[in-house]
Amino acid sequence: MTRDVRLINIFEFFLLLSIIYAVFIFYLSSLSDISIHMGFIDKQYMLKFFSIFERFGLGIITEISVFAYSNYDKSMHFILYTGFGIVLYLTMHFSGNPILRKYTVILVLLIGVLYAITDEMHQSYVLGRSASKADLVADTAGLIFSVIMMPVLIYITKRIGGWVHRGQTL
Repeated sequence: MTRDVRLINIFEFFLLLSIIYAVFIFYLSSLSDISIHMGFIDKQYMLKFFSIFERFGLGIITEISVFAYSNYDKSMHFILYTGFGIVLYLTMHFSGNPILRKYTVILVLLIGVLYAITDEMHQSYVLGRSASKADLVADTAGLIFSVIMMPVLIYITKRIGGWVHRGQTL
């Protein structure tokens, strides 16, 4: 009989990671003007780079990239809250509690949206920042994306793991 000995419980690891991630979001919300860091990438250089994709019939990548660049703040909210949703999802998924596992999607969305609301309220008190419904929508979209993406990634991981254990290759 083999026993699985870990230095840290995987649930505790993801719980700690969720807390650290939330503190990181709070820190970013505390900064007066985070958008000035994007100024080093000139739009014309981006367009030249992404024109490569148009040659291969993948112009949609250029359009998405230009949209993301033009809406940098909303893109960052989406990306940050997608990451937050992922670590929250993994925390619930690896908990030993069957209720947390059963209601993972609802809990991730509930915790994530409530945190996003408090994040926007916090930003309203930071000099140079303001609360925005559009930011809240981007945060929520990132959370929704994470809860759609995670079950698919977990399924794929289990399938690949099964192939590896049976000696099959991709």
